[in-house]
Amino acid sequence: MKQLYRITNRKRITLLIALFAFVITLSGCKADKNNTGIDPTQPIYGITVSDSWSGEDTLQQIVNAIEAMSVKPTVRMVMSQKIAPEDYVWIFKKIHAVAYVVAQPVDSYYMNRYKSVDAYLQRFKESYEHLSPYVDMWEIGNEINGEGWIGDDRQFNADKMYAAYKFIEEKNAKTLLVSYEVAPGDQEMSMMDWLQRYVPEDMKKGLDYMTVSYYEDDHHGFQPDWKSMFETLQTMFPNSILAIGECGHRGTTEGKVAMVKHYYNMPKYVKNYRGGYFWWYWARDCVPHENNPVWEAINTAMKEINWE
Repeated sequence: MKQLYRITNRKRITLLIALFAFVITLSGCKADKNNTGIDPTQPIYGITVSDSWSGEDTLQQIVNAIEAMSVKPTVRMVMSQKIAPEDYVWIFKKIHAVAYVVAQPVDSYYMNRYKSVDAYLQRFKESYEHLSPYVDMWEIGNEINGEGWIGDDRQFNADKMYAAYKFIEEKNAKTLLVSYEVAPGDQEMSMMDWLQRYVPEDMKKGLDYMTVSYYEDDHHGFQPDWKSMFETLQTMFPNSILAIGECGHRGTTEGKVAMVKHYYNMPKYVKNYRGGYFWWYWARDCVPHENNPVWEAINTAMKEINWE
């Protein structure tokens, strides 16, 4: 009987050790970059839910507007610095049930409030810890080359960006960068010069998504040479999917509809271009969606994308 007890006890200990080893193994596992559900060969149908809304009723209206779309969109979730990542879990979970999700832990508006690289990185660590089950891409820097409002220490901003990139890359999750295009002369350093100088070479080769933010309203209606821009970006970031990462219009409904049609109907400029656009004011302009001309314009444009 004592012998039987010893054998049974040894089995229990062995099982406990095996279980403990299995748990440790799981905790160290990385995400599978190719298991996000997003087809990298297909267009990105992008919209943005900024941090300007509040309330469970509004969230349900947002979900309803997404569910009513003709395609499954990629929703860029802008996170407020005032809200802890764990408090976003229920929101991300609901949005991810009906869309792909880009998490943006730090908007350019909040960039200069992070006074150290470690503080910026900690925001991403906490966001990843709580939200990674509901995120398909991580925006590691927003309008990263902007001047003035995000702080004027270019290297400091680049160091923040790179720290977030390395952390997310180490997790084997998808990385996305948003740069900031301007009209000629509107900033001291051009977007291309900034990217060439401040993005490390390993990041140029390893970044998953390279995107561009552009607002005509802020740049006198100037239209960049998009084809030339994306040709240059494709050379600089040869392995990245390219897209427009942010756009919008603050004018009349008619003006918004016209600008939606202009951007969301753009051609496939280069081999790696996938659209995006991510209308910044989507939650404000398109919710509720019933009989909403801006929602209808975005939905129709997405439905009609055909680059074949």
